[in-house]
Amino acid sequence: MATSGGNACAGLPEADLARIAQAAERYVAAHGLFARLLSRIGRGTVGAAERALNLFLPNSRRAIEDYASEALWSLLDVSRAGLAPRRAGPASERVYRGAVAASGAISGLAGGPLSLADIPFTMAMMFRAIAEIARSHGEDIDAFETRRACLEVFGFGTIRDEEGEVEASYWAVRGALTHAPLSLFLRTVAARFSVMLSEQAMAALVPLVGALSGAGANYLFMSHFQTMAQVHFTIRDLERRHDPERVRACFDAHVARLRERRQLFRNAA
Repeated sequence: MATSGGNACAGLPEADLARIAQAAERYVAAHGLFARLLSRIGRGTVGAAERALNLFLPNSRRAIEDYASEALWSLLDVSRAGLAPRRAGPASERVYRGAVAASGAISGLAGGPLSLADIPFTMAMMFRAIAEIARSHGEDIDAFETRRACLEVFGFGTIRDEEGEVEASYWAVRGALTHAPLSLFLRTVAARFSVMLSEQAMAALVPLVGALSGAGANYLFMSHFQTMAQVHFTIRDLERRHDPERVRACFDAHVARLRERRQLFRNAA
């Protein structure tokens, strides 16, 4: 494992090299076929549904973005209720995927504007799931920096980024969010997150079809952001233990190698 990332990984302990390799595998998987499948859920209904949604809520995408921007910080605080600041051990990821899938199916079956009621519940469950993942990587979820890092997850590598460079879809976004004032930070995260929320709401507007797409989209969105949270908080933990530039170089080397292998496989197929 120590040589799989080349000189970029030289000098790092075997256990941490394994964690970097796993984070890279998760990152690449989150932007592969799984992500493309997610982006196509409900696509056949989105055009008509968006027009229908705009009848009830003009400029729906902007309205959802405004809502997300205002709700992000408060929903994160509410969603952490009852969680101890620190705890060793893995997060309960399956529970949250099941909860949002059930919620998406119920709201999608109802159809119409009632499907929008699923948004705050889904957001709260995602925030709580991400907070648990942060805590499992040694973060103090009561700390301001950790809460901000939890929200950063929604700014990283959204489902529309399929084959973007690591620098474009993770490091550059992370750098921009880290140094942004809180108000701009919340607006930036909300703008990216609201794309998912609006498509989720639009796909769920049609009864029956909405139930299936709502359940599936919620499950896959939760899985996607849980994966990105695992990547993000693994990297943050390793940066606390080692030189951040070395961790970054090793992670990038692993991602580049995995993408090269995947491209070779595609070319051979």
